[in-house]
Amino acid sequence: MATAADVRKAALALDGVSEVDHWGRTAYRTSKRIFAVMRPDGLFLHLPEERKQFLFEAAPEVFVKLMWGKSTNVTVQIAKASRTELQSLIREAWQHAMPAPKKSALRKTSPRKELQP
Repeated sequence: MATAADVRKAALALDGVSEVDHWGRTAYRTSKRIFAVMRPDGLFLHLPEERKQFLFEAAPEVFVKLMWGKSTNVTVQIAKASRTELQSLIREAWQHAMPAPKKSALRKTSPRKELQP
């Protein structure tokens, strides 16, 4: 059984994560966005839509739908999730919230001509 302390430990172990206040709740963010928020009813995770749908169907007693306007979000009942599963989901939400890598400009070089003996 996972706890809020497990959530904190897992989130802060990830590269570039900071703990912030989000409307009086503990949240974890990358430089781009918040990816996890501790709520009284569980842990909100920012996950891709297809992943959320899978979780709702796989274990509705653990992964609860939270509607925000027309958007469906997931709240994890952390007391019903294993530490391993929770760590994996936190990492997944973190990866989803990471800034896209910048494209580097590659110099075009002409192919080398082989030297004739």
